[in-house]
Amino acid sequence: MDTSQTAYQHLDRSVSFTQANLGALLFGLPLALLLIFAHILIHQSFLLIASWELLGAFVIGVVVHEGLHAAGWMIAGHLPLSAITFGFSIKGLAPYAHAKQPLPINAYRFGTALPCVTLGIIPGLIGIIGNWPMVTGFGAIMTLAAGGDLLILWMLRRDPATALVVDHPDRAGCEVWLPASNS
Repeated sequence: MDTSQTAYQHLDRSVSFTQANLGALLFGLPLALLLIFAHILIHQSFLLIASWELLGAFVIGVVVHEGLHAAGWMIAGHLPLSAITFGFSIKGLAPYAHAKQPLPINAYRFGTALPCVTLGIIPGLIGIIGNWPMVTGFGAIMTLAAGGDLLILWMLRRDPATALVVDHPDRAGCEVWLPASNS
């Protein structure tokens, strides 16, 4: 990021991939369990059958998850598709979408939260309402899969709307740039 015209304070909001995976459990697992327990509480049962269909839905969901990050950043941050890269991190054992250009922090937050809400929370609630354990289970699994994103959102919780965010090139998370007047 070119900071030659304006003074910025740099803040590292990234963690190692190991920390991100642990954070995924810390942030995603309670929400995933909440969806399952809500289903059980309301319907007095929950039968999730491990199946090829569920595994296939998860694999497709992981790909869609990354596409939703990109779509969120493109829509809220007005980025062109050429400003997004997709890949697979051997270190993190996970696919990724990476914004190559700085984003306003709220646009970054929107794109970071979008997969959890769209693939996790909403299907989980639909499954609970309709008494469809497989849909609730899918939502719970995708909420767990978004736990690392929830960790990143937690790390950004105190940063002001005037901040700019750049995806960290080597770690899970981002770098935050605050205009000097906000530091």
